[in-house]
Amino acid sequence: MKKTVLAAVAALALALAVPTYAQNPDAAVERLEDYLDAFPDLGPGFAAVVVTADEVLMHRVEGVRRVSTGAPMTADTPQYIASQTKAFMGLLAARLDAEGILDLDSHITDHWPEMEFPGWADPSDYTLRDLLSHQVPFIAQRITAMETTVMPVAAADYPRMLVEHGYSRDPGYQYDNLGYNIYAAILETATGRSWKDWLDLYVFEPLDMDHTSSRTSDFPPEDLAWRHIWRGEEEGWYEMPPKTDGIMQSAGGLVTSANDMATWLQLQVRGEGPAGSGITADMLATAQTGYAEANMAAGSSPIGAPCPQYALGWWTCDMDGHEVYQHGGAFPGARSIMAFSPDLGVGIAFFFNTDNQTNWLSGDLVRLYFEYLLDSPAAAEMGQRLIEQYPGRVSATLENSRNAMAERLAAEHWQGWNWSPDRETLARYTGVYTVNDDPYHTMDVRLEGDGLIFHWGEFNADMRPAVENRFGVQLQPFSDIFPADFTRNEAGEITGFGFLGIQFERRMAH
Repeated sequence: MKKTVLAAVAALALALAVPTYAQNPDAAVERLEDYLDAFPDLGPGFAAVVVTADEVLMHRVEGVRRVSTGAPMTADTPQYIASQTKAFMGLLAARLDAEGILDLDSHITDHWPEMEFPGWADPSDYTLRDLLSHQVPFIAQRITAMETTVMPVAAADYPRMLVEHGYSRDPGYQYDNLGYNIYAAILETATGRSWKDWLDLYVFEPLDMDHTSSRTSDFPPEDLAWRHIWRGEEEGWYEMPPKTDGIMQSAGGLVTSANDMATWLQLQVRGEGPAGSGITADMLATAQTGYAEANMAAGSSPIGAPCPQYALGWWTCDMDGHEVYQHGGAFPGARSIMAFSPDLGVGIAFFFNTDNQTNWLSGDLVRLYFEYLLDSPAAAEMGQRLIEQYPGRVSATLENSRNAMAERLAAEHWQGWNWSPDRETLARYTGVYTVNDDPYHTMDVRLEGDGLIFHWGEFNADMRPAVENRFGVQLQPFSDIFPADFTRNEAGEITGFGFLGIQFERRMAH
């Protein structure tokens, strides 16, 4: 049962009475522990760690990794961390550069000599360091979406796919996944070894991070944290299984545990790897150096501090005059964040296996710990405000999601969802659909149970009948719902369908 707000505030009053000392990590952890004791329950599960260079000061794991089974979250439960993957890739790139395997200052065309970007941007002007600091002014949203939800793009196909689906954007920094995905493709092109294998060899194995991987298949499914979306008291939690290996991509494709995150943060705080790891101070300095003017304002930052630069997988921020590095991870059903401060000598991380219940509470809690650490007068007020506002935040998020979904469903093009075809009618839409027999654009529509399901790589979704020849496709609760419009020839035979601006042609019927 969730604590009531009044009970939580009363407990908070005791927590705030704990004596504090400026820049005392242990005292700050004690306050944070008391604060979390007072907070309303943060289901389904969460983990938090606080470290110094040599000690784990806080190691807190609560709740379950999957609601339907009640399996408990543990310190070794691998949880999906989404875009935090970029920091691991940044360190890998720094090590490969230092060892002469892949030069960060080599240009894109040094590896793909014939590469040309559609539009004004010239790939010969940009380096691999630019790719990893989001400074290459090029966008290919279809590739980014495909690697996140559908299937991996082979390294050998990347130049072609970039030409077919990319375009130039305004110059300067712009956060995106594409630069990391291009880097990973170049890495495989140059070395014959995938980014996943390099991470194992150069980062995870040297640090003994046994519960961290880019492959969810490395763990029994029941040991992994599932992702959850809160739908309200009546419907409860919607569970989403762990991502499959194929859509664990280089900009957002890792699971890690609380224990391993403690190891990772201690590495960052120490500034060098343990003896025999091969990870040097220079490599970490390269990964932690700001290269792009990100200019993230405090109001846009998850930790509430301005972050003027972007390094290799880290935002560099100013927390009341102290340098703090941070990166979050967000994906449907999961939220996480990690941060460390070299001069304060601490690192902290939070993981949640839900998204819409917690919003960016993880970032607020990181900020609160630093406020405690710095003995800030604002800490007490901030903590009390978070507890008082949290139930309202959860309710407002759910209400806003429901209202947005109602608007989507009421859109005129769905015409009231009045079409109710029988199985025989639905069966006529089944088949294999493709775009020029391109394996990246081939999907299979099947009749399963009482409805149509389309399978596009790892992306499987219901096709909800709306009006004749039009179906709605939705990946998870509260997400956008996209039309799939089937076409017919003069004889009334189904010839294809349009989806996400792509026209698929029917190759065969089932």
